[in-house]
Amino acid sequence: MKPVFETVEMDANSSIRVLHFQCGAFQQDHGWHYHPEYELSFVAKGEGTRFVGDSIESYQPGDLVLLGPNTPHCWVSNDPAAKPAREGSLSSEMIVIQFLPNCLGESFAHIPESKALRTLLDASARGIHYAGEETTTIPALMQETCQAHGLHRISLFIEILHILSTSKNKRYLSSENHVIDNDCSHGKRMEMIVEHISDNLSNEIKQTDMAELVGITPQSFSRFFKSASGRTFVSFVNAMRISKACQLLANTDEDILGISLACGYPNLSNFNRRFSELKHMTPGAYRKKHRSLPKSPSHE
Repeated sequence: MKPVFETVEMDANSSIRVLHFQCGAFQQDHGWHYHPEYELSFVAKGEGTRFVGDSIESYQPGDLVLLGPNTPHCWVSNDPAAKPAREGSLSSEMIVIQFLPNCLGESFAHIPESKALRTLLDASARGIHYAGEETTTIPALMQETCQAHGLHRISLFIEILHILSTSKNKRYLSSENHVIDNDCSHGKRMEMIVEHISDNLSNEIKQTDMAELVGITPQSFSRFFKSASGRTFVSFVNAMRISKACQLLANTDEDILGISLACGYPNLSNFNRRFSELKHMTPGAYRKKHRSLPKSPSHE
């Protein structure tokens, strides 16, 4: 299912949008969607499945995630009927802060003191999950931000950004290759390599051919690629193949064997093994979970 664009209506008298809401299930309000604003979300109550890019994971109370602009996402609450609650109770609760890149002014992100923040915001396209004490300190600040106004609200927001950008208790959600098309940080050679791999996923891809493509020796290519991407060439190609498989599983009705062949795995058992290694579930389970995503509600 392709994500739906969502228009976020920013608060008229604030540079950021802060929401604290309760509902029976998160999917009653939002389906699989994206928007140009950054989003920091904290689950205060509820459990279910979190979808971010090509990541599918369970969530529970305390789930704290930062999302970059246009990163598709959705929180799907467990079936409320599976755990009957008292009449009138609301089983899901979330605090959300949404903001645009220039919400603190065009030059703020470029001052020397914002170096760590720039790194964080660039990485947030993959979705970042936080753990540790941040799941206590940041939600408390988010709650306070809901009630604050004027410069007090902004000072709290900056404190949140500081904690997020300096935290050691974080990990990426979506795979690097899910956003690789928008990443030009490794220069022209990496662009050429990524384009060639993307165009030839169903074929055999040799490292020697890549070295020739970018005009360096095979020995130098290995060192260059590890330095530029942080991983070996073989693991990078596998990650791109599985990322493509995720797209096909989610957005087409192609059978799994056909997807295996289209992504360069002529051996189905090998495809299943590689997919499970990277996604911690079978291709069939991934498709089933992704197909369970709710459509965005109509607000006509």
